[in-house]
Amino acid sequence: MKNGRLLYAGAVIIALVVGLGLWNPTHVKADRDRDGVPKFKVDPFWPKPLPITVSSTGVAQHWVTGEVGANCIDAQDNVYTYNRGWEVGVTVSGTLDNNESGAIVTEDEYPPAIPSPPVVVYNREGKVVAAWGNPSLDTVSGTYGAYTWPAAAGRSTYMPHGAHGCFVDYQGYVWLGGNGDGIVQKYNPKAAAAKGASATYVAQIGTKDTCDSTPGTCATDGGLNISHTLLDDPADMTVDPEKDPVTGTKGSVYIADGYGNHRVVVFTTTDGHHYTYNRQFGTDCGTVGPSCTATEFGHSGGGHPHCVVLGNDGNVYACDRPNSRILVFTKTGTSVGVIPVDPTSSTASAANKAAILAGTMRACDIDFYPNIDNLASKSPTSQKYILDTDLGSDNTWLIDKESATILRGLGRCGIAPCPGHNAGEFAYGHTVRTDSHGDVYVAETITGRRLQKFVRVEEEEHH
Repeated sequence: MKNGRLLYAGAVIIALVVGLGLWNPTHVKADRDRDGVPKFKVDPFWPKPLPITVSSTGVAQHWVTGEVGANCIDAQDNVYTYNRGWEVGVTVSGTLDNNESGAIVTEDEYPPAIPSPPVVVYNREGKVVAAWGNPSLDTVSGTYGAYTWPAAAGRSTYMPHGAHGCFVDYQGYVWLGGNGDGIVQKYNPKAAAAKGASATYVAQIGTKDTCDSTPGTCATDGGLNISHTLLDDPADMTVDPEKDPVTGTKGSVYIADGYGNHRVVVFTTTDGHHYTYNRQFGTDCGTVGPSCTATEFGHSGGGHPHCVVLGNDGNVYACDRPNSRILVFTKTGTSVGVIPVDPTSSTASAANKAAILAGTMRACDIDFYPNIDNLASKSPTSQKYILDTDLGSDNTWLIDKESATILRGLGRCGIAPCPGHNAGEFAYGHTVRTDSHGDVYVAETITGRRLQKFVRVEEEEHH
């Protein structure tokens, strides 16, 4: 692991400056469209080309993005991507590559290419301004639930395995989680950018590869939902800038502990370095379908809960992906209601409604619109809409929060499934975030392997 893959630690000019104090943002501009419904168009030239690093042998190596497991946005509107590696057991230029992405093809290997660092940071113009994260991979065999991986599997040894969740909190810290083990990590991005591949976390919740399941391994749908110290394949997280309703302290972390477990679990802190279990809510429905109550997450389908977001109404929103709905709780866990992600509520044609309904993963990830992510429940915007990535139907929906009506799709196909690899089309849209300017970023995983930017369009641009 001492070849060119690690050279990004000093090869990228770091232009990222992230303050770690409280941010007081400018309010997002009010609705600018005459019909009151925001409209968007894809920016096909975002981001800029990825960097090229030079290996120890003098070979120029192009960065190639693996699956973009998650994206998040900081107070300066820098966009973070948390990237998975390449295919199992494949060695390129002497480097063993990771096991969670599409296969490396000839076009990736020549000209010489290397996986991008785990975390890549873009400014609003799409230029890479920082990159960091420990890319170390295991080369020993092991087990993951009922699965045994071979010695060449390449599981992440330090960072969360199965890059999946990303959040920048109100103090500027970056939180990362993965759905392949039992940890959530907190990083100081300025310090991490300076260290590159040697970046270390400042806090960790959970124990790597030891999960809240029987017999202690990490296993999809096999979680016990009971541990006060262990997680099981956490999918997402958010941090509350307001005082916790139980402890009175700021900075509580809400974790969607949702690939093995079926709960939202809350950890509180007094110093920002040590986190203690406080409470949890949500249970395993045991099945998928209409019999699941407003406090139960679907038992299968990958990720349950798959996301967790705080609204400025003081409520907690969690994606029940198998049931294509959003469960709403108070911060102490009382059920407030359910928001269905239901295409039949939209103005789409009957054919498009039927096609969307064929998908099973509509509530994959959400963000409020307009919103400022790292302020969570203190975001000063109206949060009139919900943005929802639909992994099953390959689109991202704009939903009226009050009526749960799907108003439009971000994709070029409108309110319809929009699969494809052209600009404005989607291949496994996974997470969605909006910045303070009202622009939207959608991360694509599996075969997508990219991040797309959608710019809010003024009314006069429509004819």
